[in-house]
Amino acid sequence: MDSQKNKHHFNLLKTVEGTGWVLCDALNTMVRNKVEPSYSNTEDASQLLANNFTEIFEVISECEENEVIDHLADKIIEYAGDDIHDFLYYMENNMGDNPLYKRICEVINNPTLQ
Repeated sequence: MDSQKNKHHFNLLKTVEGTGWVLCDALNTMVRNKVEPSYSNTEDASQLLANNFTEIFEVISECEENEVIDHLADKIIEYAGDDIHDFLYYMENNMGDNPLYKRICEVINNPTLQ
């Protein structure tokens, strides 16, 4: 039974890692192109996609597994590199106050957590 639990945990983290890279790429595209989500009736495909990715960000950040939040925060920080402050500005303005955003801020403001 323990091996099944370990396998499930490993598969979960691989899924999280893949999702994290997709989220990073989407964030990068939105930050670079200044694509803002819009919750009004819009036919602008980029805004609709930004809405969807914002929702994905929100769903992921509601995960109660600290390991998942930590892993995704690390991936976003790694992906953003020197542009982390652009990412943070975008996330603060468009993705609100949530555990993943807070964790990224904690790590950035306390380098010993990296």
